[in-house]
Amino acid sequence: MKGKFYGIGVGVGDEENLTLKAAKTLNNVDIIILPEAKSGEGSTAFEIVKNYLKENTEKVFLEFPMSKDIKLKQEIRKKNADIISSYLDNGKNVAFLTIGDPMTYSTYTYVLEHMNDKTEVETIAGINSFNSIAARVNIPLVIGDEDLKIVSLNKDTDIYREIENNDNVVFMKLSRNFTRLKQALLDTNNGDNVVLISDCGKENEKIYTDIKDLENIPYFSTLILKKGGINQWKKFIS
Repeated sequence: MKGKFYGIGVGVGDEENLTLKAAKTLNNVDIIILPEAKSGEGSTAFEIVKNYLKENTEKVFLEFPMSKDIKLKQEIRKKNADIISSYLDNGKNVAFLTIGDPMTYSTYTYVLEHMNDKTEVETIAGINSFNSIAARVNIPLVIGDEDLKIVSLNKDTDIYREIENNDNVVFMKLSRNFTRLKQALLDTNNGDNVVLISDCGKENEKIYTDIKDLENIPYFSTLILKKGGINQWKKFIS
């Protein structure tokens, strides 16, 4: 009998934010897949879920390098999907762990598109970074008729246009282009309308509402812009 493939969102750092469904599933799977950008760098996702796993759960690390070579990335994703399929064909239930939510900028989706149509799949939602951050600092993402856009920041992002055209913007993947983002926010007089959190839910978590003097920021950083202002909510930030 073929095994079942699970995509499980584990949130962004706090193990208590794991859903009951995710915790129950993790306690029953045979294998967990732990994606790595570089072999040997370890897994944040594992640290979040390790207390929910049964003792004999097998850990499989699969490398998904951050390469600019699109063809190479496709080949690696297909190879990793084939590895997972081989476990499923042997009757193993396999869970692919992903930081945040499996359907929001997740490596899991790149694997899923290479799985064949005979694969039984269940995706278990997780709390993503911007929901977690908004709750952490008690600042609403949207109110009333406001809109919200999620932007994956890259070298080609027209940051000024994104700021101009939206009431609220979540900027993700900041670390490589933070200088450009900071300048655009200051130029548009939005420097006081933002909250940035690095390593949300972890012991080294940092919260910033003043970005003027920030330079380098950690990889796990997300910024929320509320053009309507955040002053009325700052009293709830702890």
